[in-house]
Amino acid sequence: MMYYNSVFVTLLIVIASLDGKPTSLLKNEPERCCFPKQYSSKIIISVGYALPDSETYSSYSSYNVTYDADRGMIGMKGLSITLPDQQKSNMWIIENIKDEIMYTIDQDLKTCVQSKLISSTVVCIPDTAEYFGSSTYGYGDKKIVADTWIINNNRNLNYVTVSRDGLCVPLTGNIFARTPAGVSTMTTTDFAPEIDDPSVFDMPDECKKLN
Repeated sequence: MMYYNSVFVTLLIVIASLDGKPTSLLKNEPERCCFPKQYSSKIIISVGYALPDSETYSSYSSYNVTYDADRGMIGMKGLSITLPDQQKSNMWIIENIKDEIMYTIDQDLKTCVQSKLISSTVVCIPDTAEYFGSSTYGYGDKKIVADTWIINNNRNLNYVTVSRDGLCVPLTGNIFARTPAGVSTMTTTDFAPEIDDPSVFDMPDECKKLN
């Protein structure tokens, strides 16, 4: 189950085959944007999937996420709860984007699993994305306009909502997967365009033994 948890989290953090540059707009579309090159945030993830052999997987997780384009890495630490048995695991995930390798660490069991990244990292909203619509977050004078884009990569249907304030903050993500069939949702909070904890990229001893 640790493997499935890391794979489904990765699907929400990375989406396959995105272009590296914003492209020209269609009529009445807002400007496409690129995510910050460095940021820290908290993400809340809900997952429900139908696995082979008629099994199912569902979980609720909260991660502190750090992304650094210069390092080519994503680091995540947090608590994952597998449903319906309410099994809790303190997880740590390190993604080396350049080498296309992911390390999934169970901090309770002191174990590390190495696997290949299944997708390319998000850089910009691609020209293949279809504009879905806008919405407003906040209240009173504290409002952020956001845009939702649909990205269809033939394996997954992704609804990605980003802020229109120049930062292009990934506010929410919803993935409808075909194989395995399932749904994943992600909500971003506590966003900061900087790296709060660079130690999240440091490889623990249990992973160093794999190299």
